Amino acid sequence: KKTHTNFSSINTHQGYLTFSQASIHFNNCVLLDQKPKMSFLFGGDKIKGTLVLMQKNVLDINSLTDPAKLIDGALDGFGSILDTLTSFLGASVCLQLISSTKPLLSGEGKVGKEAYLKEAINNLPTLGDKQTAFSIEFEYDSNFGIPGAFKIKNYMSTEFFLVSLTLDDIPNLGTIHFVCNSWVYNAKKYQTDRIFFANNTFVTSETPSPLVYYRQLELKTLRGNGTGERQEWDRIYDYDVYNDLGEPDKGQSYARPILGRSSDHPYPRRGRTGRKPTATDPNSESRGNSVYIPRDEAFGHLKSSDFLVYGLKSVSQDVIPLLQSAFDINFTPTEFDSFDDVFDLYEGGIKLPTDIISQISPLPVLSEIFRTDGEQFLKFPTPKVIQVSKSAWMTDEEFGREIVAGVNPGLIRALQDFPPKSKLDSAIYGDHTSTITKEQIELNLEGFSTLDEAIQNKKLFL
Repeated sequence: KKTHTNFSSINTHQGYLTFSQASIHFNNCVLLDQKPKMSFLFGGDKIKGTLVLMQKNVLDINSLTDPAKLIDGALDGFGSILDTLTSFLGASVCLQLISSTKPLLSGEGKVGKEAYLKEAINNLPTLGDKQTAFSIEFEYDSNFGIPGAFKIKNYMSTEFFLVSLTLDDIPNLGTIHFVCNSWVYNAKKYQTDRIFFANNTFVTSETPSPLVYYRQLELKTLRGNGTGERQEWDRIYDYDVYNDLGEPDKGQSYARPILGRSSDHPYPRRGRTGRKPTATDPNSESRGNSVYIPRDEAFGHLKSSDFLVYGLKSVSQDVIPLLQSAFDINFTPTEFDSFDDVFDLYEGGIKLPTDIISQISPLPVLSEIFRTDGEQFLKFPTPKVIQVSKSAWMTDEEFGREIVAGVNPGLIRALQDFPPKSKLDSAIYGDHTSTITKEQIELNLEGFSTLDEAIQNKKLFL
């Protein structure tokens, strides 16, 4: 006998009748033992989730720039085969939900039971940005509360990029989405569990109390403790002075001063790496083969492929002019003879029959390399300054913009003496005094009658 009922939706699943967002009041109720037996489980006993991840890419920038990691990458291939076999046994990736509403006696949120991905992961390195969705189920009861975070452990030897986790049919709530976008390495690489939080934002005072402990633990992990040498899988954002610019162990001429740390000049700062000090100077840090960058800040596979493709182009642009110079009848084979030679770098290139190549060898690497330019293989990307007009770089407006936004604006300076003279030793480099005359410049002066007047008002730049 129901006195009041308000249902938003009713679903049946595996013999259970569940009510989503239901407000029900019973009075003088009697449950009859009928068959099939019907159970009222508000919230159910399972929460279904979808985990989206992306596997490691063979064009990973860390491997491309460090020869030692190329060897490690080859060894990872053997480990990936074992990882694939391990995932078939259902023990590759483990997740545990953390409650945002039900704390333990110590104050931190309750941690749910371990749950593993259902499908097997083919953990061989791939090309491209293929994302794969995996199903997962968590055991759940009403005493757990609402999930607000989760732990994840990767038991495979190879890392993967965790994109997101979505939980469906949360009682009285609906869907909870976790935006992760982070690399997850083997669990043994970390001193603390990897924790991700739901896609909600809180000011400090309004953060759910069961999550405060885990938030502070995550911040402590990101800050580090100022000790140890940074590794590829670290996520620590720690800073140090520039004390690795020189190599004093090679001799005094290779020593360099430390930048920063003084009261007058406390900056600049660099990412702390924690490498061993040099034998000659304990205050100077030894140099390594790579620069430490927190893993999630390193180039993704798209940027890595650009890095590879443009590197190949740069090499080709050195080779092709050398071949052309062998047949150059001019006296300046290493110089541009006209602006057309410059524009050919961006408008030329070699057309490749990519449609035919893809039919002969449909390897993903071809699509990855050729995707940047289409058919123009050896063509440089057109600079922004000449995309609209080829002569835009010659205008005063563009010249002024380059003063402020140029890659090296310090090269542009006010003209103080005329004619301009080079400060290089003329006995070694020859006489580079400018042959431009005052008459040639005064024809183009606007608002000034003489060259000296323009120089005094700092209107001429070199």
